[in-house]
Amino acid sequence: MNNFSLLVLAGGLGSRYKGQKQVDPVGPNGEALMEFALHDSLKHGVNHVIFIINNQLTNETRNLLEKPLLDRGIKVDFCEQRMEEDVPEAYQDLVPKRLKPWGTGHAVLAAKDVIHQPFIVMNADDYYGEHTFELAHQLLKNHKIDESHYGLISFILDKTLSENGHVSRGVCKVENGKLVKIDERTKIAKEDDGKIYFTDEDGTGEKIELEPNSKVSMNFWVLHPSILEKLKDDFNDFFKRIENKEKQEFYLPKHIDRLLQKDDVTVWVEQSNADWFGMTYPEDREVVVNELQKRTDKGDYPSPLWK
Repeated sequence: MNNFSLLVLAGGLGSRYKGQKQVDPVGPNGEALMEFALHDSLKHGVNHVIFIINNQLTNETRNLLEKPLLDRGIKVDFCEQRMEEDVPEAYQDLVPKRLKPWGTGHAVLAAKDVIHQPFIVMNADDYYGEHTFELAHQLLKNHKIDESHYGLISFILDKTLSENGHVSRGVCKVENGKLVKIDERTKIAKEDDGKIYFTDEDGTGEKIELEPNSKVSMNFWVLHPSILEKLKDDFNDFFKRIENKEKQEFYLPKHIDRLLQKDDVTVWVEQSNADWFGMTYPEDREVVVNELQKRTDKGDYPSPLWK
């Protein structure tokens, strides 16, 4: 089977961006950033798109996202990430205390009833480039994705930083083309000395240097539906192991790392040559607008995108 579902994580609240960055009209003709990924994905095996959304997405925006896909014969689902969904009964009292959703692992679970084939996970606020989707499709066509084999398309750390503030990235250890470990690092930034540091999370606040050429995850995963049952079980255990139940999040990369450490799965890693850019801070918007215009002028994308 050579077809994918594409699961677009579009439900975050964008606290640093100060707005609904997932649907901000940044393209030359008012397109959202994720629409360029949708356009790229349709060339590489995607026949089903699932949007993970929050309750702030309007029906008008839904229709704008859905129409060009339906016109091209693509199946579309919208799944709302509800705070109470999949939370064990014993922990339902935590739901009203939460300041934000439970995280990317929980967001994937929101689509569990509509995923029936291998699927890509991607962020709505990142530009991945067509080569990234091409690599994902090659993994599928080469029969490398199944119940115990997943994929990750990685990027180079130095090419995934924002000039407007710190970022979080999953720093990957890769051996023989396989993921060995992934560590979520927060508050990564390039300092005045030109070196890249992250701030240690153990309370010391120490800055630790990272190699610029480190492979990092931008949350572009190639997964098999078998992960959904594992995710649900791990989400139940999540409540038993966390301390700050009002704030801690259930991250998809951390779940996959736990599977790796138990030797439950193998994760193939392919390196994208695409130039990443994304929307974390309001100041990033200008960069995104300029980059999308540049690619459109070069002929990488038609104008308007869905003509």
